[in-house]
Amino acid sequence: MTVSGNLAEPVRGQLDSDGRLIAADPLLLRLHLHCGGYEGGPLAVPQLSNLCRLSRQLNMNLSRPVQAADDDNLINMWVETRLQRAENAGNIAISIIDWKETPVPSNSGESLGRQRDFDRLNGRGSIRTDASLRIMALSLPDDLDAVEKYIGQSLLDVVDFIAPSKQSVLIESISERQPVRAQNVRQKYGKKLHYILSGQPLIDNDGLFSGYRFSLELDENEATGDSLDEPGSTIPKNELISDSLFGSQLGPALRQPLGKIIANAETIGSRLEGPLRGDYSDYAKDIASAGRHLMDLVNDLSDLEAIQRTSFSVAADDIDLVDLCHRAAGLLAVKAADHQIRIDLPDKDIEMPVKGEFRRVLQILVNLIGNAIRYSPDGSVIKLQVVQDGEYSAITVRDQGAGIAEDDHQRIFEKFERLGRSGDGGSGLGLFISRRLANAMDGSLSVESAVGKGSTFKLSLPSRAV
Repeated sequence: MTVSGNLAEPVRGQLDSDGRLIAADPLLLRLHLHCGGYEGGPLAVPQLSNLCRLSRQLNMNLSRPVQAADDDNLINMWVETRLQRAENAGNIAISIIDWKETPVPSNSGESLGRQRDFDRLNGRGSIRTDASLRIMALSLPDDLDAVEKYIGQSLLDVVDFIAPSKQSVLIESISERQPVRAQNVRQKYGKKLHYILSGQPLIDNDGLFSGYRFSLELDENEATGDSLDEPGSTIPKNELISDSLFGSQLGPALRQPLGKIIANAETIGSRLEGPLRGDYSDYAKDIASAGRHLMDLVNDLSDLEAIQRTSFSVAADDIDLVDLCHRAAGLLAVKAADHQIRIDLPDKDIEMPVKGEFRRVLQILVNLIGNAIRYSPDGSVIKLQVVQDGEYSAITVRDQGAGIAEDDHQRIFEKFERLGRSGDGGSGLGLFISRRLANAMDGSLSVESAVGKGSTFKLSLPSRAV
């Protein structure tokens, strides 16, 4: 059923003091169920739930537009909340006086794909389990078919602990409803990839344990499949332990608090929790920006540690350069729009098949396009082109920035080299890591530039027969 425009009668609902939807008209109940809720349970529509929480925090009735979605439609609503008094004190009445459904636009798939690209780019995944550790939902960064294979299975049937004794640590943590921190695990089946597993217990509104939400992060220090406890590793254990200190321990330990800082600062800065002085909102945005800079630095240092190991290797996936340049540009579209920069891309119908690791090529392109945006003047154009170069296929990223002196063409690919620039948010590791990754895939990364004439970076990778 599709509903559009003003309603003859408002759609009504009521929440108790604990946020449970204790009464709801059919339309609201349908949306609540589609969002994963259940009758009598906490309101499962985040946008409505946030509005009700804000109404309770401010102790005032609110009226404002809300946008939500079900499986097939975007739903624009005008919602009024009213605090209940007397015998229903603490309850909130919801009245939806406008409800307009429109089919999900075709580019919504692109938005979902963009989020998957972010996850794959960062080597991240997630698992949601019930109270018995059965997998209810998951996303693995380099195994897109995992959903169908693993849903309904026990987590312990899907992953192995690198050190078998660590499984008892997980079981003990779960039995005590404690967080699980930085456990080294490996897929039992499929690609048998190595991950850093961390998790938080989930508690429902009744105070009952309802499962775990786990995060997964690819362990770059185990790219070859060797582990600290497996025989036959060609690298001495002491070298592995010292080399993996940042990637397996410090990196995950830093990412979690930084992620919370960024999320909370963005919530404050966007005034989602209520009115805020303008200068305080700006402070919050500065905090979020600084947090993202630190997160980028953590990621760069993790990559730096990984690529300098003698055991580092990359996959030889069948990928398409045109497809990847569109994906990379999509990830940076908002950043480019903030500076009125246009990104010209090759036609999607062009095919440029190459050999290389999907995530690593995407990482290189994001770095090159991101640098072009950072150092280009507002309102300029960044042009991406693909060319066939003998046995190699190449993509060039050309900007209209200040350019790079010829004497500095090699220096920019050195570790921590930023040519004296400061305050631009860079770490000086991006191009160093990108060139090392290109070389590891039997390709190359070079630059052509002159002062005042912009820069052109060229990524070449081995061609693949179609």
